[in-house]
Amino acid sequence: MRGLAVLFLAALLSAEDAGKIMRPADKAAMPSGQVDIVATAPAGKLELDGKAIVAEKPFPNVLHLSVQAAAGEHSLALIWEGGRKDIHFFVGPNPPAGYQRFRQHPPVAEVQCTQCHELSSRGRFRFKNDSCFDCHQKDSFVKVHTHEPTLLAECGLCHNAHGSTVKAHLLYPKETACRQCHN
Repeated sequence: MRGLAVLFLAALLSAEDAGKIMRPADKAAMPSGQVDIVATAPAGKLELDGKAIVAEKPFPNVLHLSVQAAAGEHSLALIWEGGRKDIHFFVGPNPPAGYQRFRQHPPVAEVQCTQCHELSSRGRFRFKNDSCFDCHQKDSFVKVHTHEPTLLAECGLCHNAHGSTVKAHLLYPKETACRQCHN
């Protein structure tokens, strides 16, 4: 019976990790109402302030759209079978306590998903190899990081490639980021 409970818990945890809202970040503050949304989930659907919104699907299980949001606080929900993720963001001046300025990445609106992403031979959505260095210089990378660029093939282990409320688009504080690989 215990083995069945472990399997159920593992399935539940993987179902929760199946969906992600990559942009905007939770508790993001944006100066204008134009909000670019990027999310991923199997057969996912989005709701803004409790109302369904329709997104384009540039890749399997990937949702993308740009919406004009009124000034104020908003909730964004990503819903899929077996899971749900909710975030909150604020549009306009003077965000409430706890909200931080969102730094969108890439900062250029004309960048298409396919500039950085591709489908693998198994049909999975992924970063292209070295696509970060199409825009970022390897010389400046080595000045900031303690490892060579070839060792850190997955920039997404530490950085949110879609934007963040944290400097350098970090997912974690530096100490936590280092522990992703180092004990």
